[in-house]
Amino acid sequence: MAASHTTKTATWPIYLPIGLYLVFTLFPIYWLVNSSLKPSSELFRFPPLYWPQHLTFQNFADAWTTTRLGTLYVNSLIVSGLTCLLLLALVIFGGYGMARFRFRGKSLILVLFLLAQIMPSVVLLVPLFTIYKHLGILNTRIVLVITYTITLLPFSVLMMRGFFDSIPEEMDEAAMVDGCGRIGALLRVVLPSALPGVVATTIFGFINAWNELVYAVIFISTPTIQTLPVGLASMIDEQRTDYGMLLAIGVLALVPSLMLFAYIQRYLTQGLTAGAVKG
Repeated sequence: MAASHTTKTATWPIYLPIGLYLVFTLFPIYWLVNSSLKPSSELFRFPPLYWPQHLTFQNFADAWTTTRLGTLYVNSLIVSGLTCLLLLALVIFGGYGMARFRFRGKSLILVLFLLAQIMPSVVLLVPLFTIYKHLGILNTRIVLVITYTITLLPFSVLMMRGFFDSIPEEMDEAAMVDGCGRIGALLRVVLPSALPGVVATTIFGFINAWNELVYAVIFISTPTIQTLPVGLASMIDEQRTDYGMLLAIGVLALVPSLMLFAYIQRYLTQGLTAGAVKG
């Protein structure tokens, strides 16, 4: 009993900051859902209501019936899905090459990939806009797919490299001894073992493409092909804004990301740490 009490006393300083962090990060989501279920008369009350006195789903009904939410959802699904497919094709070979081969400039490429993560997205707006304008692909869904793939590729390759690093090279060699080529060994033997990394990487791309706003605002102007974040931002009017409906749309927009991240978070953590524990 004394040992158990000592263990609990020793671990509470660890759980306390974790608990505070969870409260800090989850409270905005709770408040979003809570506010979306309130009628307009309860949204701006002071002191605020921590749960609706008159629970209503009218905000969700208005979101589906009075806005172009369905079109925005479809556009976001198309862009995010195509981004995942293109990213997957590039990341598998890029991550495998970075994990298995030694070549001149490899360290420099890794450094550049890391530096790409600290570069603000707005830095690329002007050069990308100029390139896309000359190519004639502005105001199309494909321009977002290309942009998201470019911006997500460095981190995705690094994450996939961690998974491939955790798989023994002897598996590749055994497959090639049995008659497989290098690509055959990758696709038939190594890739199935790295399936958690494939899942984590592709859905990481989906979540980021689903939530991105800056590029979508600049590169897309036609309402019929706008994505969900752009459509949500366009519903904020200077004269009148239905905040209850906006909050309901925010909840609906959050659902896919939350569901996917809840499913792949263990794979995501494994991918970030796999390469660091290779012996």
